[in-house]
Amino acid sequence: MNPGQRLKNAAKQGLKQCARRAAHCFPPAPNATRILTYHSIGHRDHEMNVRPDDFLAQMEWLAAQQCAIPLAEAAQGRPGVALTFDDGYLDNLTHAAPILSRLALPATVFMVADRIGQELVPPRSAEGKAGELSSPSGPTAGSETRLMNWEELSKLQAMGIEVGSHTLSHRRLATLSEAEQRTEIFDSKQRLEEKLGQPIQAFAYPFGSALDYTPATVHIVREAGFAYATSNRFGPVQSGDDRFTLRRIWIDGTDDLSSFQAKVRGDLDLLRLMDSYPGILARRAANALLLRRG
Repeated sequence: MNPGQRLKNAAKQGLKQCARRAAHCFPPAPNATRILTYHSIGHRDHEMNVRPDDFLAQMEWLAAQQCAIPLAEAAQGRPGVALTFDDGYLDNLTHAAPILSRLALPATVFMVADRIGQELVPPRSAEGKAGELSSPSGPTAGSETRLMNWEELSKLQAMGIEVGSHTLSHRRLATLSEAEQRTEIFDSKQRLEEKLGQPIQAFAYPFGSALDYTPATVHIVREAGFAYATSNRFGPVQSGDDRFTLRRIWIDGTDDLSSFQAKVRGDLDLLRLMDSYPGILARRAANALLLRRG
């Protein structure tokens, strides 16, 4: 791990500690709905990768202590915890799905329809979040960073896991023209439905901060026929929230079991301040500086 990444991880740990200390002044809402975001469940040295043994411990605690619900029910505001995975890495099938199946935990995986069976390597950005899992070196690099192919995706569906759309190519929708956004959103849904033979109800905005999609984007998602859509804005789903801009709570490699439990219980809900407009701009500036150090 490079020095910039180590500094970034340390900063994230510090923010979580501060939020937890302040939690007694801002208690979480009772009976909240929380949607968790994962990316890779494997062995890569990357902040967005969760190790399989850590994931197992998290899911065992979740199954024993919380009410796990499908994303569709979370979109309707039912209290509980929903599980989502962005991008559709192969390790979602090989490492995550067997654990989810054994523990009878529902989940949704958002696929990048134009990258099925390939690697997802978008340009690096200052945000450094969803989808930016860089390729490692070594003989297993391809298998570790590849997205599921159609056959593997069908196996995932057969295990009871919902498949949703994460656009065609994982571009920041807010930077695109309306016509380009329509292609990314409409065509991804059509391609997934044609290949998988099932309606695609769920959509996730790539990167997912408040600066990564616009009201026009949300309108297009509605028009395309999706039933609900998720952002990566941190926080619980609250009564009256738009089901096309649902907040989620990201889980990453810096989360031990204790911080995972705190996120699920709402003890770190103050981190939602980092997804205000000033918070996003500050985070991007800090990430850009740390990337240069790396």
